[in-house]
Amino acid sequence: MIKAPDWIPAAAGLWHNSIMVIIVNGIDQRQQSLKVWRWLLAPVLVLLLVACSEPQAPTDPMERYYPAFRAESLPPDFDFDATPRYDITMRVNPEERKVDGVARVHFKNLSGRPLNDLYFRLYPNLPQLSGGMRLTGVTKLPERYAAGFAFIIDNTAARVTLTEPLPPDESIDLELAYEVTAPQREGYVLFGESEGILSLPYSYPMLAAQTGDPTDPWRLDIPPVFGDIAITNPAFYAVTVTVPSAITLVGAGVEISRTESALGLTDHVFVTGPVREFGVTMSDAFESESLDVNGTQINSYYLPVDAASGRAALTDAAGALRAFELLFGPYPFTDLDIVESPTRYLGMEYPGLNYIGLDTYRGQRQTQELLVAHEVSHQWWYGLVGSDPFRYPWLDEGLAEHSSMLYFETVYGPRESDRMRELRWRIPTEWAQANNYDEAVGQEATGFQSENYEILVYAKSALFFDELYKQLGKEKYLSVLRAFIDRYRFKTPTPDDFLAIVQEVGGIDPQPLYEKWILSPPPND
Repeated sequence: MIKAPDWIPAAAGLWHNSIMVIIVNGIDQRQQSLKVWRWLLAPVLVLLLVACSEPQAPTDPMERYYPAFRAESLPPDFDFDATPRYDITMRVNPEERKVDGVARVHFKNLSGRPLNDLYFRLYPNLPQLSGGMRLTGVTKLPERYAAGFAFIIDNTAARVTLTEPLPPDESIDLELAYEVTAPQREGYVLFGESEGILSLPYSYPMLAAQTGDPTDPWRLDIPPVFGDIAITNPAFYAVTVTVPSAITLVGAGVEISRTESALGLTDHVFVTGPVREFGVTMSDAFESESLDVNGTQINSYYLPVDAASGRAALTDAAGALRAFELLFGPYPFTDLDIVESPTRYLGMEYPGLNYIGLDTYRGQRQTQELLVAHEVSHQWWYGLVGSDPFRYPWLDEGLAEHSSMLYFETVYGPRESDRMRELRWRIPTEWAQANNYDEAVGQEATGFQSENYEILVYAKSALFFDELYKQLGKEKYLSVLRAFIDRYRFKTPTPDDFLAIVQEVGGIDPQPLYEKWILSPPPND
């Protein structure tokens, strides 16, 4: 019950006395008394409303993103204000493979020093993507004055110069207008159109990752052609993508609305976060099937000619999700997409969105299941627990490989997991050693060659994790991985961070194994 403030009875008495004056003076004073009545009653009613109204709870700034992720997946110390936010509108012309976009970006300076410049990556300009991206304007909000910008590092980044330095721990909002052109190619196509599928990851200006080092606050590395591309910090996204209505559009995160216009175009609105990047893929031929696993909707998109394999990929993804939730803990997002893509027999992971090469849909059934398991495991090792794909590419790839083995062991038993160890890890590693391709795994991506990158970063590093698995035993090894997830969810740990968890939770010194498999070539046995 709400008690009326002390002033209300007094105000009510004053109102009552005024009415009595009106009655005594007669009908001829009606107009004057009505004025008095209005003058007295209006503030009383306002004050009554103020007194009786409930206080308004503060708006949750993450509310718009909750459809895409589980709030309980966030660590207790998660700082929403420090996390970048993108609000993007992009219109895609699939026939011309062009994008016109506007990205509004919220950024907080965590460098520990004033920043005169901000850096954005323009990844489509990398030679391995064969596309193009250019900024057409940069505006500071809400004042809406133009900021200067220049293309740097062979047009793979843009330096945005501010009109005044951004102090430490202060935020800024920028609006970047941009254009993207994607190629049409044959063979392995990660970005562009092939086989009637248009893939558009990296199709917006992406904030370069912050290092936290005041002397060198930005990551501007150029990835080699055989390595992963994006180096980013987690961010929240709200993205509106406009495409012809006949197109089936698949995007990272959850589609929260779809609006069709009279012009034959449809606006698709996605939200997601906290994720390391956003991407879309599309085709006018896609078919799809879905199912629910533990509250996560899994969607498989495929070409009609590959419908049987598309349904099998859905089953594989469901099995992998169940297995990894059992082994590692809950999946952090509410949606998981598996998309047939022109990446031949290879795959590529994005947050909640996994490209699976179409060659595996066409006669490589076991390879497809392994590829699906590998990419789904990346939702933990890259999506949930980040890793640096340039400085430590082995960390997430080795964990994804070993996790794929754990999936096969869980579903099919030790015979299949032993087969994977032998054929996928040991034989390639021994071949590299015999043919002078063996090197230290613990080096930057540019230290490898295209001939040995996959063997060493995937297979040889998986052998390191497998040795830990055997020494610790299954339960203690899984305890190490769960502790690693719990401590570094939505962060980017280093190899030293992982080794410290092994020693703390596993109770062994991992350094001898680390030196043998990661820091130097193994001895000839």
